[in-house]
Amino acid sequence: MHFPSSTFSLFAAMVAAAPASQPEANAVRGICLPPVYTGTPPNITAITPGTDVTGLYVSNSDTSAAGGAAILSTDTTIGRLEFDSGTIAAYVGYCSPFYLQIGDSNKSYKPLTWDFTEVDNVWDADFDKIIKAKTSGSSEFLACGSTAPYTLYLQTGTDTPAGSCATTQLKVSKNGLKLAGTK
Repeated sequence: MHFPSSTFSLFAAMVAAAPASQPEANAVRGICLPPVYTGTPPNITAITPGTDVTGLYVSNSDTSAAGGAAILSTDTTIGRLEFDSGTIAAYVGYCSPFYLQIGDSNKSYKPLTWDFTEVDNVWDADFDKIIKAKTSGSSEFLACGSTAPYTLYLQTGTDTPAGSCATTQLKVSKNGLKLAGTK
């Protein structure tokens, strides 16, 4: 079979454009073809009635690299979700997922970020369930900012960042995805 040289140029550009922090892409330098799903992808949504953030989706402020802040937005950048060993893993088009992490802070509000590094036993989370941090037992989050996208923090006490913040809970929707070709 013969392929035009432009096909190989496109493949080389795709491999070269893979994020440096994506371990599997760097290890094999190939293309990852994730499973194909049909149906409605699950999402993580703010659910506290009477707040401006109700119904907004948890997303990543920077889907091109690890370390993006967790935000609440009108759109979700999260693809397929997985929960294993206390992690929340979001696949956003990469072979390796982003994991939702709790950052360090001497305040009672802890920044949330997405990272390629898996850390076990962070979250108690599953489909159709309110998310809770395992270490603090907290299921309260702060969504801070004047308009969407709002920056997300785990709330473990009473401190709040400067500016406007809404207290909310986050819930994972039911999983409406099915592996293509299955019943």
